[in-house]
Amino acid sequence: MGRSDLTSRVSRDACVLGVALTAPAAWLGGVDGALGAAAGAGIAVANFRWLASRVSITLAAASAGRPGRALGGVLRLAALAAVVALLLASGHADPIAIVGGLSVIPVTVIAEGLRTVREDA
Repeated sequence: MGRSDLTSRVSRDACVLGVALTAPAAWLGGVDGALGAAAGAGIAVANFRWLASRVSITLAAASAGRPGRALGGVLRLAALAAVVALLLASGHADPIAIVGGLSVIPVTVIAEGLRTVREDA
């Protein structure tokens, strides 16, 4: 499995998990819960895809020591923090649901790793 296959599978599975997480969040937290879970999952998937594209570009580049790579990572995390801060400041998204939505990527990456190991065994 290549990097793009892994990125696609993790993104797809994280979106499915995000949608599945939205229903209980809506039941527990109403519209704010559903919005928080959906927004958190969307932010997590966008952040993961952004990170995966930067890793692919870095691995394809001949020189890994180009300056500015650290700045790009800082800007990516600053953009992530700004979007989460805007969601929280709006008051229309439940903070716990946002954290739940943001957690779809780690869960999906672990599940994908376990699935790959099981297929290779």
